Amino acid sequence: MTRQTPTLSALAATLFCVCLLGLLRLSAVPMTAAASPGAAPTPTPEPTEIPDPAPAWPSDLTIIEPGYLLKSPLLHTEIPSRPRKDVFVYHVTSGDTIIGIAHNFGISPESILWANERVELNPDFLRVGQEVTIPPTTGVLHEVKAGDSIESLAKKYKVAATAITEFEYNALAPPYFLTAGQKVMVPGGEKPYQPRVVYGYSGPLPTTAKKGFGAFAWPISGVLTQGYWTGHRAIDVGAPTGTRVVAADSGFVVLVRYDNFGYGRHIMINHGNGFETLYAHLSVILVEPGQSVARGQLVGLSGNTGHSTGPHLHFEVRYLGNQNNPLAYLP
Repeated sequence: MTRQTPTLSALAATLFCVCLLGLLRLSAVPMTAAASPGAAPTPTPEPTEIPDPAPAWPSDLTIIEPGYLLKSPLLHTEIPSRPRKDVFVYHVTSGDTIIGIAHNFGISPESILWANERVELNPDFLRVGQEVTIPPTTGVLHEVKAGDSIESLAKKYKVAATAITEFEYNALAPPYFLTAGQKVMVPGGEKPYQPRVVYGYSGPLPTTAKKGFGAFAWPISGVLTQGYWTGHRAIDVGAPTGTRVVAADSGFVVLVRYDNFGYGRHIMINHGNGFETLYAHLSVILVEPGQSVARGQLVGLSGNTGHSTGPHLHFEVRYLGNQNNPLAYLP
């Protein structure tokens, strides 16, 4: 019997079939991490979806349901202030004061005085319905006179010439000629204070006249409606017409007067120690010139006489002729 030897081609075919079967077996078995012998196979975890991050809405937006937004009201909205470019004419209303009007327009009270000649001479010269010129910014609104120039205005009001030429309201262009009657705004300019002159009794005090103690009492009960400032060297105390007005200290009545242009019915008391006090806008005066009065004595009733925007007492304290802040002397 003869033994048959396998041919080379038969061996190659057999090796190919073995490799193919091995590949098929491997593809049918899932790939798992190596485990200790005898351990149960670890199940493959189910894939999870990662949600998209929530959108970063502004703090004033509230989601009320998917796809809709509700904008919450802003309770403290701030409106940026914008500089005015023109002169504004304001009509005085009841209770107005120069300092209050200035605050509302964002300028200094002195700027309003300087833009209104009659009010500058008498800051109490306000009446309901009166027209008041409001300059566009703090400074001096100047009416050009013959001979005025940019340089002379800059020197007079102590500002740089460019402050005038570059201010938009003035609408100036080289060579910067000015015309009489023209209104020119001088931003940041200032006018010197001119004290208001009131003439009272200038003779010797009677030997029987009461003298003050230098300790002042409030002349009226009410609400402080305007304080002491450069253009109003006094205080105003709001009170109903007919409220009692008393002498702030003992003294001698040196002035009893009525005028239509500011103080209305008013009196002045000399306290014999360098101090004088003035009480204005009274509805009734209850003392006479030359009369001695004691501290706390009734001298009149409050009112709204003269030029005033409401019933109040205008109260001044003067020492050696200078108007001082009354609040420095009152308790």
